[in-house]
Amino acid sequence: MPLQEIEFRTVDYSSDTELRTYSRLFWNIPLEHNAYFTCRSESFLDDYVATARQTEDAGNTFSGIALHQGEIVGLHLVRRYEEWEQVGVHIAGLWVHPEYRGIGIARTLKNQGETWARSIGATFINANIQAGNRRMLKISEQAGFSLFRFNMRKRL
Repeated sequence: MPLQEIEFRTVDYSSDTELRTYSRLFWNIPLEHNAYFTCRSESFLDDYVATARQTEDAGNTFSGIALHQGEIVGLHLVRRYEEWEQVGVHIAGLWVHPEYRGIGIARTLKNQGETWARSIGATFINANIQAGNRRMLKISEQAGFSLFRFNMRKRL
């Protein structure tokens, strides 16, 4: 699959189908690498979609998608936040369908997210990556990310 066949743009928040599909995919990302996470219910998604419509805009959220023949095959969610006197962004999720990995979709989405972050005046990007997700660790290191802090968890 050549990268040229992939369409990149942001989510259409006015489309119920597209926003709901995007949201479902976003909330399924942790299931692959996180034993602490469970699948989200339809009512949870209803609330999430309604909140996203009310609170997310181009000034505080980058909701990038990669489409192939109209289907979402990749997504990137980046949110603005402030840390003391600095504006930063946090990568809430980056995912590419397994059949489309390795052709540059994640790299393209990351670059678009970074361009958006610069446009809102962000001076840094934070990302949490599951420790076992070696592919994303490698992609992030190649994109210039470095280890900043550890987030540890203990099951009770």
